[in-house]
Amino acid sequence: MSDGSKKKVLSNSVWMIIQHVYSMLTSLTVVALIARYLGPSDYGQINYCASVISIFSTLAGLGLDNLIVSEIIRNPEKEGNYLGSALVMRLITSFVSYPLFIAVIILLHPEDKVLFAVAVLQGLGMIFQTYDVLVYWFRIKLKMKFVSIAMVCAITVTSIIRIVLLYLKVSVEWFALAISIQALVAAVIITLVFIRKTDVKLKFSVADAKALLKISYNCIISSMSIIIYMQADKIILEKMTDSAHVGIYSAAVMLATCWQFVPMSLIDSARPVVLEKRKLSGKEYLERFTLVMAGANLISIIFAFLMSVLGWVFIHFIYGSEYMDAVIPLIILSWASLFAMTGYVRSIWITGESFYRYDKIFTVTAAFLDIALDILFIWKFGIIGAALATFITYIYEVLIVPLFFKDTRIFTKLYFQSFKLIPRFSKEIIREIFRKFG
Repeated sequence: MSDGSKKKVLSNSVWMIIQHVYSMLTSLTVVALIARYLGPSDYGQINYCASVISIFSTLAGLGLDNLIVSEIIRNPEKEGNYLGSALVMRLITSFVSYPLFIAVIILLHPEDKVLFAVAVLQGLGMIFQTYDVLVYWFRIKLKMKFVSIAMVCAITVTSIIRIVLLYLKVSVEWFALAISIQALVAAVIITLVFIRKTDVKLKFSVADAKALLKISYNCIISSMSIIIYMQADKIILEKMTDSAHVGIYSAAVMLATCWQFVPMSLIDSARPVVLEKRKLSGKEYLERFTLVMAGANLISIIFAFLMSVLGWVFIHFIYGSEYMDAVIPLIILSWASLFAMTGYVRSIWITGESFYRYDKIFTVTAAFLDIALDILFIWKFGIIGAALATFITYIYEVLIVPLFFKDTRIFTKLYFQSFKLIPRFSKEIIREIFRKFG
């Protein structure tokens, strides 16, 4: 990787990390106050709705996130067509997914009027999140600075709104609306920045839309499967226990994943650079990919260890004594996140090799495994069982199932090789940080 590319990746990552650090600190403050105010039951309702929404949002996304990035890198002359077509498709699917989401909530909880109101207000964010399509351009150009600033503004606005709502002592429905307002503010700012910072002309092309859908078929199934086994625990937990258990478990999930923005920022910044290498040198491409995975592993291990040692302190200080049952699930989920980040970085390799059909098999079988484990373990161990099911599923999906196919067997080998590159990754990062800030 050239010095110019390293600087761009590092600068891009720094901006994303700044945004997510701000988001994390704000969330741990404001969301913790909301969780204490609402209590495990009402807080569980918001998180239960968020779990169901994420499934429909993933369906609305059509699996285009990483696909659009790779296709524009391969065919830069079609940049406007791809973005314009994806934007129109995302709008259509969002407007279709929203009423479907409401219908599912009514079907599952026909008598719960409060949950219905929460779903209606919180689900609006699904439509506003169409702006994600425009973020693809900023990711490709390594200009996430502007997206980060937009998100900081959106988080600030909604945090102020939430604090006012806490002061007014309103009901849970208003906090659900605040979530959608954040998506709306982000959408407005990012759209305005996109218009000002790029001369790309967005065009809808039926031919390109069909071509994207044809390629994204496997990606849609993979994305849906991933989100299902990521959210199945909360949904099944709510059906087998109650909203209070979902609230406690959600506290563990939030703390176990609040640090993931660090490796994800590194991965997202490196993605276009690594994929560019795929066109030039297969050997160097795999080397850079493995180095990125080494970085993700190092960061994940550090934070998992931190949460294992101090998790109980964070739970007690942030959420209060009502949520102390979340400590053991937090430790289990923190180590599960190590494999979750491995799966996230693997998406670069899947895209570079066009192994979407294998990824579909990995994620679909993992979804079935997770649902089966959730039912069995939650029945036996409650919220601890939900965490164990997640941990086992990630190991299966990331490391075990690739071994069943000749083409993908190499990934498990690359995973273990990446640990040997951790010292090299550390030296490169330290060198670049001193070069930038020294």
